[in-house]
Amino acid sequence: MEEPMLTAAQHQRIDRYLAELSGALGDLPATEREDVVGGVREHIQAALADRSTVTDADVDQVLRALGDPLTIAATATGGRDAPMPESERDVPVLQRDWIPGAVVATLLLGPLILPFFVSFGGILLLPLLLVVSWAVLWISPLWTALEKLAGSFLLPALGTSLLFGLIGVGSTETCMSSSSTNGDTSEVCTTDGGVLAPAAAWAVLVAAAVASIATAVVLYRNGRRRAQMRGERQSFSTGA
Repeated sequence: MEEPMLTAAQHQRIDRYLAELSGALGDLPATEREDVVGGVREHIQAALADRSTVTDADVDQVLRALGDPLTIAATATGGRDAPMPESERDVPVLQRDWIPGAVVATLLLGPLILPFFVSFGGILLLPLLLVVSWAVLWISPLWTALEKLAGSFLLPALGTSLLFGLIGVGSTETCMSSSSTNGDTSEVCTTDGGVLAPAAAWAVLVAAAVASIATAVVLYRNGRRRAQMRGERQSFSTGA
């Protein structure tokens, strides 16, 4: 039987599925485990061989039709000692699927709510939460180094720029009048505050908002996806 032409990503998807199946069959003797995995591999190749062009959707369809590797393993072993589902396994804290949402929300919204913390006397709590979130961002394996760098600087940019933007557009003009001895009146006006001109301040604010929101979306989606993938691997594998 001629093997179907697959891309590197499709080969990896199939190999990952078979590796999960092999891990779930860990209680079987090596020869029996190889027979089951080899049979499933042949089935996948046969299902894809009659397609002129194999797409990622085709691979996913074939693997979905085969079913959960846990189910195949339970059938092959007669239901003996099937691995526990993901919900019952001890997933490391920094790899759980709620971590991305917590980190992104804290770093994105933290600077925005700083005035409220100051008003209620909790000014030390927010910096502590930000430091913890930065630490989790860098320690957790859910993000790449580039994503961690972007998250450290771009996620808080919206709130930080908002504060400075308000300062920039919040200039006030003070005028004082004075009279000379001959009865003439003169008025002197000074402008206080205003780090940036209003137009420049709003431009910085809009750019920071776009960068922060885009970074938040990327970090949340990638973090959630990797957390789910790690959870699936832990559910099926034997630690290899």
